[in-house]
Amino acid sequence: MTLLGLRDAAALPAEVVGGKARGLGRLAELGLPVPDGRVLDAAAHARFARDGALAEEDLRDLAQAAASLGWPLAVRSSAADEDVADKSAAGQYESVMGIAGDTALAQAVEHCFRAADGDRARAYRGDREAGGVALVIQREVAAQRAGVAFSVDPVSGADDAVLVEAVFGHGEGIVSGEVTPDRYRVARADGSVRARRAHKPVLSDGRGGLAAIAPERQLARVLRDDEAARVAGLVLDAERGFGAPVDVEFCFAAEELWLVQCRPITTLHAAA
Repeated sequence: MTLLGLRDAAALPAEVVGGKARGLGRLAELGLPVPDGRVLDAAAHARFARDGALAEEDLRDLAQAAASLGWPLAVRSSAADEDVADKSAAGQYESVMGIAGDTALAQAVEHCFRAADGDRARAYRGDREAGGVALVIQREVAAQRAGVAFSVDPVSGADDAVLVEAVFGHGEGIVSGEVTPDRYRVARADGSVRARRAHKPVLSDGRGGLAAIAPERQLARVLRDDEAARVAGLVLDAERGFGAPVDVEFCFAAEELWLVQCRPITTLHAAA
């Protein structure tokens, strides 16, 4: 077992497919909109760590995944200590976007495997060896707007509203802290939306770069009320399916809404 479908990953241990793949698989099982993808399980990482290069069987699996998904692709690390109930490891592992071509795909996979034992990830683990690092090979969405939404307030634990943060461009801008997002509160009781616009002079391109936003758009709302409500509705569907409060990353390609990550909210014990 090496290459899996997303839904297959939902039922497997985090040590095999990692937290990110399990979360995406559960979203797919719930029938929520997730870009199609495949999971290269942790056995491939073990072979890479042993041999210092990708095994032939894994190169064949990658070519098969690319043929079925099409270009461009994203390679996203999915580690055993990432996006699980007691810790998230958000931002500690690597992703590579905009991949086209079998050679570039193999290089992206090797980059993510090497980064899993790099300084940043090692510091997070407390010098423990990397273990259970799988990869999600996923069809890339050309995100024009993106963000993260919380089914409950991650600080106070209040559950009267879904909190939605959104930016122009790629959601990496929020994760990195380089872009201040608009914030929307969508009430659970009646779906009403309260919006707070942010000044957004730049957007993230998803490949580590920032691009300037035209002055007339810097204070424009990222989401209309109905779009914020759509995001909130999917987040509540995910919460019901997971049986616990969640935070969900999302993006819009034109009017098409996709969910690209789901994890338990790990800060609630601190607010209790």
